[in-house]
Amino acid sequence: MTSSPTHAIAPNPSLAHLLAVLSIVLLVVFLAAVLTTALPPKLLDPQWQLALIAALVNNTSLALVGALLLRLAVWVDPGNHRLRARWKTFRRWALAAALGFLLLIPLKGFAGWRFYRAVTVTQEQQTTQSSQKLAELRQAISSATTHQEFQASVRKLFGKNAGLSPAELRTPMPELRQQLLVRTEQASNQLLQRIEAQAARKPDQLVKETIRIAISALAYAIGFGFLAGVLPRGKKGAGQRRTLVDEGYFEELAKR
Repeated sequence: MTSSPTHAIAPNPSLAHLLAVLSIVLLVVFLAAVLTTALPPKLLDPQWQLALIAALVNNTSLALVGALLLRLAVWVDPGNHRLRARWKTFRRWALAAALGFLLLIPLKGFAGWRFYRAVTVTQEQQTTQSSQKLAELRQAISSATTHQEFQASVRKLFGKNAGLSPAELRTPMPELRQQLLVRTEQASNQLLQRIEAQAARKPDQLVKETIRIAISALAYAIGFGFLAGVLPRGKKGAGQRRTLVDEGYFEELAKR
């Protein structure tokens, strides 16, 4: 003898309508947050990929709560066929969302690694160029015999807008050379400090963010998997196993 499940509360179409509307509002806010980051698409840009992944993970709680509100709306008004059809459609999307969040985990790691490498290479190139220009400037200061000769060398290195100020043009060349060498040495020390800071800097923030995104994506994948009905529910399974045991037991008694 089995007992059929009964609805816990009386149908409430007004409350169901309110919950359905709030569900749509949250889903629209989620889509707006993601689309403003995703457009225009730059599929091969790791920075765009990281921004899109962060927008998805940071705003998916809105979509998850919206889905739960829709499920509550169906539970409050089980006779509403429109809400049931909407929930069935969402369950299919929930399965795709669960798979998508699982794919975000390796994608986040790969995009983060590409972005870190790109930033590191750019910094190394800038440092190399700065070191080379400082060496050439130091050589120009040492070899120049007149203000005009030095100014021509500076403009060749840094562009036509670079050069000596009016006060420097009036400064005797030996004194000016000493002043410029001191400034060049200061700039070289600052560059050296920047290089040391870059070498000591580790991608701690990137690693922490990657771990946060991975854990959040896995949690969202599990959540959407439950909503899609693809993950087992412990109580229901236990009840089914108990029913099978009971049936076998009574069959065994009937044979005796």
